[in-house]
Amino acid sequence: MLKLTWIEFFLRTIPEMFILIWGIYVISRNSFNNSHYVFSSTIMAILTFFVRWLPIYWGVHMILNMILTISIMIIVDIPLIKSIYSTLIMFFVLCLSEYLNLIILNLLNIDTNFQLLEPVKKCVLTLPSLIITSVFIIIIHHLFSKKDQLVIVNS
Repeated sequence: MLKLTWIEFFLRTIPEMFILIWGIYVISRNSFNNSHYVFSSTIMAILTFFVRWLPIYWGVHMILNMILTISIMIIVDIPLIKSIYSTLIMFFVLCLSEYLNLIILNLLNIDTNFQLLEPVKKCVLTLPSLIITSVFIIIIHHLFSKKDQLVIVNS
């Protein structure tokens, strides 16, 4: 079980879900609806919190979260195919960001045994992965907007 504390829920899970859903909107190129965005991010944070409490093997929670994310994206009017590939890309970006964060922490000789850390310190040490994920999303958004501008100019 990967139980989350309430501190981790508020300092890590909620911001992570807002960034994840933002990335899905950017990758799927759907119009941004604030009420759908807040609704889907909040629901996903709550669902993620409870999925992490399930007595399941490591990694299964991630698959369940992917399925739930795709389902929520369909509910907020993102088409199925876009929901699937956007969710998969965003989970890959999240994993890549967390891996890069671990490399940075190891280079700085910071202990990365997160299971032994108190929740606030754990949230602070994992914050760079959220920043890296946000930078990836900004880059993807910039690349998509450049591509769209090229298409308009060439038309």
